[in-house]
Amino acid sequence: MVGNKRSTSFEYFPSLAMVILAWFVAVILAGIALLIHMWREAHVHHIVSEEVDVPNLPSSFDGSKILYLSDIHKRKLKKNDLEHLRSRVDWVIIGGDVAEKGISWPIVRHNMSLLSYIAPAFAVYGNHDKRAGTVHLESIFRDTGVQLLKDSIAYLRKGKSKLCLVGVDYRSRRGDSLLAELDTKDCKIAIVHDPLEALHLNAPVDLILSGHTHGGQLVFPGFGPVFLNKAYRTVSSGWFSLKKDGNDTEQEGKMLVSKGYGTNHLPLRLCCPAEMHLITLRVLSSEKP
Repeated sequence: MVGNKRSTSFEYFPSLAMVILAWFVAVILAGIALLIHMWREAHVHHIVSEEVDVPNLPSSFDGSKILYLSDIHKRKLKKNDLEHLRSRVDWVIIGGDVAEKGISWPIVRHNMSLLSYIAPAFAVYGNHDKRAGTVHLESIFRDTGVQLLKDSIAYLRKGKSKLCLVGVDYRSRRGDSLLAELDTKDCKIAIVHDPLEALHLNAPVDLILSGHTHGGQLVFPGFGPVFLNKAYRTVSSGWFSLKKDGNDTEQEGKMLVSKGYGTNHLPLRLCCPAEMHLITLRVLSSEKP
């Protein structure tokens, strides 16, 4: 009996060790698989195609297309991914953070050259652009033909009609005054890097293109973008009405907050893949003749 007990005990412990080892290996492999998936999400090339009804849009602009991207950071764009858009896009709009502190400037120059090759390109500064160094950036924008809108307005034209593109500088308070310079009947698209700053605009605007949040970058199912500042969680990504409340009759426009195309801090994303946007502008059905 004693001999049988010792034999049973001797067989039990090695089998328990094997189970623990198997679980340990499984956890390690699962972790590696998750990291690979997160790296792929961060480096995927994904273009979100969508149509948006824009108040006050002149009929000649109906069907016009904008390639919009923000928060590229140190990611290098690939010509093969974008070249096919050259004949499809009317304008390229860049919502800020094309650089970051310590970036290799040839990457930024390559990215801006490629985007301006696709179509006439316009950009605003983001917070990381300011930290990286605006002297370098202004030189790159100028050399590559990207028009920097630093609290300024560009006019996009189709025939005799125009669309007002308003670039609001990061942390600027001039957004409302810029919009006030325009006729109330003008169609206005504003580029504002930070969506919270965009929501503080009081002057009517028909479309706002924003970014900054990266969509939270790491989004945990059931918990959301836990590392994103709480103030931004209600506007982390997607489309939002600009109406202040149900009684607001001034603001009829919408705001797009992009998840961005690059990453910050870690080159990883979770449940929040990188994206850029192919936006088709449409006249409101109520305004069509």
